[in-house]
Amino acid sequence: MTGTSVEAGLLRRRRNRSGAAAADLLDTGRWYVWCGRALSGRPRDVGPLLVRLRQAALDGPGYDRAAACDALARTPAPLLLHLDRAARPGAGPRQLPPDATADPLRLLTASLDPDGRLREAAVDRLAARGGPLPAAALALRTVDWVPAIRERATAALLTRTAPDEVAAAVRLLLRLAGRDRAAGLLAAYRAVLAEPEGRRAVRALAADADPPARRFGVELALDLGDYVPGDLLRTALRDPDQVCRRLCAQRLLDLDPGQAGRLVRAKGAGVRELAVAALPPDVPANLLVTLLADRARMVRAQARWLLYQRGEPPADVYRHQLRRALRGTQPPARLLAGLTAGLGECGDAADTELLARLMGGGPPGVRRAAVRAVGRLAKPEELVALLAPLANDPDASVAREVFEALGRAPGGVPPETLWVGRVRREPAVRRAAERIGRR
Repeated sequence: MTGTSVEAGLLRRRRNRSGAAAADLLDTGRWYVWCGRALSGRPRDVGPLLVRLRQAALDGPGYDRAAACDALARTPAPLLLHLDRAARPGAGPRQLPPDATADPLRLLTASLDPDGRLREAAVDRLAARGGPLPAAALALRTVDWVPAIRERATAALLTRTAPDEVAAAVRLLLRLAGRDRAAGLLAAYRAVLAEPEGRRAVRALAADADPPARRFGVELALDLGDYVPGDLLRTALRDPDQVCRRLCAQRLLDLDPGQAGRLVRAKGAGVRELAVAALPPDVPANLLVTLLADRARMVRAQARWLLYQRGEPPADVYRHQLRRALRGTQPPARLLAGLTAGLGECGDAADTELLARLMGGGPPGVRRAAVRAVGRLAKPEELVALLAPLANDPDASVAREVFEALGRAPGGVPPETLWVGRVRREPAVRRAAERIGRR
């Protein structure tokens, strides 16, 4: 064979391999699309996916079955619940009894079959298979309506402690916890994970992408004492889930209240609220200014409570800071908006004049907070005179607050002001104006 023919043969084989890889990728992409559609739970999407899975399990090529399994394993847990519900009527090709060499897709589809004998045989085979998809299929059968199948699936599932299998099982068990047949199952699995061989799976759960599973893992890790203070602080400051942030922040503050000073700078409002509540009662009022002006209402309320507890009216702090801002260089817009909102939450009608000075200029966030505060504190008969000129504000959020506040005006709103609201382009402003018009 000449060098040219050898090179040609290698090129043909490379092209064939590239074509096969492209076909595999295309098949995998199709399964991802079908699974993504079925996540909606609509019968017109779930039913066809179930039929395709059954057909692939019966006579599909190996690469197609592998692509289907990969898509199912990577799709959120509710998909299996939708498939289980859709399989009740038994539509689509019926499954064959699974044998010892059956692949995960055939076992999964058999475990969804209306025939209890097929489901029982599938559970027995799934118990001997490892991996997240068999673990998820077993978790689904722990609430089967046949007691014998439930018992076998539960016994098999409680032996699974590999991190990927635990994650797949817990995601489903959490969503099945409200069913009568699932009573006590999650607690039993939790006890298994609390043993030394399950600790690695608990750490993986605490970083899982599924929010319910992540919270379950964090709660269990906290109960087991697996977090050190550094981990607690890092999770409280940076975890993407707000529930996990609060759980770790609370535990950290229980262990070391002195960490409150670091947690008041957290991005999560829930963590900042806990941190403010843990501050010492004698913290100086001037150090509370940024917390009194926090962008989150619950943090502002917690900071005000610190002042109330020691007999200092927080409204006086707000008034002093706003007067300083109006006399000299204005603070950052976020701080000024927070001070304005805070005075609107604890001030009185006498503060209307001070707040009204902030409605006509400055950043949109400050104007919006001032309009809302005036709407809360001003006397109802003064609202039209104060707020009607702002109906044409260029910022939609300010105009919406104007019309929300004008709804309190006892004598009605002038027709020309209502007309301004009704012809604005922003739907929220138009709806607020229409509500006033209907009243």
